[in-house]
Amino acid sequence: MRLRLLLAGVGLLLIGTLVMVFALVNWTGASGVRDEQMHAERVWYAQSRHHYRIVIRQRTRTGVCEQDLEIRNDRVQTVYLNQCAQPPIWTVPRLFSWVRQLGQPAGLCYPSSLQCTCRVSTHLQVLFDPQSGYPRQVLYEWGLRPNWESMDYWQSLVLGTDRVDCARRTRGGGVVEITVVSFMPLP
Repeated sequence: MRLRLLLAGVGLLLIGTLVMVFALVNWTGASGVRDEQMHAERVWYAQSRHHYRIVIRQRTRTGVCEQDLEIRNDRVQTVYLNQCAQPPIWTVPRLFSWVRQLGQPAGLCYPSSLQCTCRVSTHLQVLFDPQSGYPRQVLYEWGLRPNWESMDYWQSLVLGTDRVDCARRTRGGGVVEITVVSFMPLP
């Protein structure tokens, strides 16, 4: 009996430690992107680039496409190429705004807030151009991971119900990668 109690206590301690480590990793990663972005935005806006041409490559699970755009005063002036199934909206300020939005912590529960066996998990990686400051590459990945903090998860695991397989529910999650292929200031 004592051995079972000891093993249960050690198991709970291990689970608690893992939860804290994952939370710390997610928290420090998000703040690093925010700090880098604040610096990059200061660099970008200090140069007052109001007229430029930008070629963007977008990669998702459905494929790869490119947009070649001329931007003046943060508005799309001319569309030279649009292979994407979306309107051409990518100005540098919109890229900054999108990265800021993606950097918000994702704490959503799945399948619902009442039954939180899985949690939305995200990863954001951004490379900024050191001279101009614009986001040169944005990689955003998402999926579902087991919610070890929830009693629903442990009940599903013990009872053998299907709700535990978080990765299968999202077919592996998703990826969006935006790369600035070329950036050219215009007069």
